[in-house]
Amino acid sequence: MTLKEKFMNRLLGKGSDEIMCGCTTTYGMVDLMKKCGHERPRADTDPVAMTELALAGHRYAGFEWIKAMGWDITGISEVLGCTLGEPKIDSQYFVKAHPFAESLEGLDYPSDFLKRGRFPLYKQQFQMLREKIGDELAIFGETEGPFTAAANLVGSELFMRWTIKKPDDVFKVLDVTKQAAIEAINFAFDNGADYYVLAEPTSGPALMSPKAWGKYMLPLMKEVVSKSKGPLVLHICGNTDGIIALMCDTGVAGISIEEKADMKKAVEIAQPKGVKVFGNVATATTLFMGKPEECYQEAMTALNNGTDFLTPGCGIAPHSPLENLLQIKRARDDFYCK
Repeated sequence: MTLKEKFMNRLLGKGSDEIMCGCTTTYGMVDLMKKCGHERPRADTDPVAMTELALAGHRYAGFEWIKAMGWDITGISEVLGCTLGEPKIDSQYFVKAHPFAESLEGLDYPSDFLKRGRFPLYKQQFQMLREKIGDELAIFGETEGPFTAAANLVGSELFMRWTIKKPDDVFKVLDVTKQAAIEAINFAFDNGADYYVLAEPTSGPALMSPKAWGKYMLPLMKEVVSKSKGPLVLHICGNTDGIIALMCDTGVAGISIEEKADMKKAVEIAQPKGVKVFGNVATATTLFMGKPEECYQEAMTALNNGTDFLTPGCGIAPHSPLENLLQIKRARDDFYCK
């Protein structure tokens, strides 16, 4: 059985019991760039460099599946009009300006959405990845989700105020970003993705209450899931304990959680709903600044707490040591040698 078959069987609940290890968010690490000889910012704009950095996660960090579609979560926002700050070797594209902060006039979904931004590059990368790995490894695509994209267009602080004072405007923006997210997701599946990650940091508990999450995110994600051509994984940062059940009720195949969330409780909620949990080794602290043995122990804790896929809890910081990342696979392998 290939690693891809094992991964997809486990994600879809088809009988694979072995926990796999990898990363289901971004892994634009400087150590991986040095290993494969393809650095950012070229790895953000050149399909060959983008492809080689994606494969480096498997070749050098032991990841058992790989990522497509770049090293940031601004792909949809860029196409819809956000100005981006330039990436560097150790920093990703970021939203620099919000085009609809003053007015929603001109907000619309472009008919040539997939011809804009970096989507033509992503198409080339998918083709290159499949040529290199065939059906040996699962590939996932990733962008920001529709709620985060909407907040990027308006500005997060203003958009969150709108959820209380101007809900009609919130839904107006979401109608556009929802369509864009569905288009991006199905573009990925049409080009060879096996699953797709929607990163929704702006819908996290630091900014949105569970009640508001149920009002805005739950119906939004249900519709996105219903119109997607393949399985989705929903990633949300922070302590998501209060919305785990809601995340699972969206219909996604998996949820990705940080170390601030309780893995054991998340699994207890998700498992009966048929939802897999990814996580949750700390990225901002342990993997970035910790010692290898600390990374190993935290990975082992996630395994003992029932994670379905052993992964970093969020995007990996660029200067995280490769030695720390290797502890994830070491812990998984040792977990089955007890």
